[in-house]
Amino acid sequence: MTNLRKIRTRLTALFFLLIFSGAGLSAATFDYEQPFSLNPVNESIQLGVGGLLSGSALVCDKILHIKNNDFNAEDLNLSEISTLEQILMKPYSKPLHIVGTGTMALALATPAVFAVLPAKEWLTIGTMYLETMLLANGIKEWMKLLVYRTRPYMYFDDYPQDMVEDGDWNCSFPSGHTTLAFAAAAFSTMVFCQCFPDSKWKYAVAGGAFGLAATTGIFRMACGKHFFTDVLVGAVIGTACGFIVPYMHTKNFYGKFEKKSGRANANLTPAGLTFSYNF
Repeated sequence: MTNLRKIRTRLTALFFLLIFSGAGLSAATFDYEQPFSLNPVNESIQLGVGGLLSGSALVCDKILHIKNNDFNAEDLNLSEISTLEQILMKPYSKPLHIVGTGTMALALATPAVFAVLPAKEWLTIGTMYLETMLLANGIKEWMKLLVYRTRPYMYFDDYPQDMVEDGDWNCSFPSGHTTLAFAAAAFSTMVFCQCFPDSKWKYAVAGGAFGLAATTGIFRMACGKHFFTDVLVGAVIGTACGFIVPYMHTKNFYGKFEKKSGRANANLTPAGLTFSYNF
């Protein structure tokens, strides 16, 4: 437990170093740009889709119980697991499980660095982050409902009986902790680099955020909760959501849907009078 305490202490110190180092931005607000904006139609769609995915998955899982989680030891077949997965799979470890949850929580808190932005921007940043989390959570929850994959700890003799009883044993794919951690990391990186494109801190923010997310994935494998591919797919889903949602709030994205008015031009040339119309 002493080593675990040291790990938690170091990770917490890393997080606060990241957050407080961002305070140095307040002295360089002249570099700040406003690349994001909210749009009623856009927010209705994104909040609606994310909320529908997350909400429906919750109802189908906790109320309708659409997934059959009855355990049958005869269904476990180690030969179906790839060699790489077998090398990395571990028995269940509650201490490492707790540490992995802690690193995820720290990753989820990385957008706190945007507290250095003007208060008028907090609603925009907060709304985008909520949409990112709802989308990432909804996607990974539906995948867990639709994909039956036994967790690694079930292939060891001392698997936790309580997790078999509550149906956790059958929800390995993808890694939810990793999905959310990478969504937060990608979001923080994307937004920070857009708001402060010339800041010397953007590499530290990206490195710290993705470092916490990667550490979360490692601990999820180390505690016996996930296979390598569970973590890999979770990282891809989270990263995609973390980058796509903020991008859909940029002027560049909105510009694709703006109607460009046509313009008529008349030019006098040696060949005569020419007319042109630009769409």
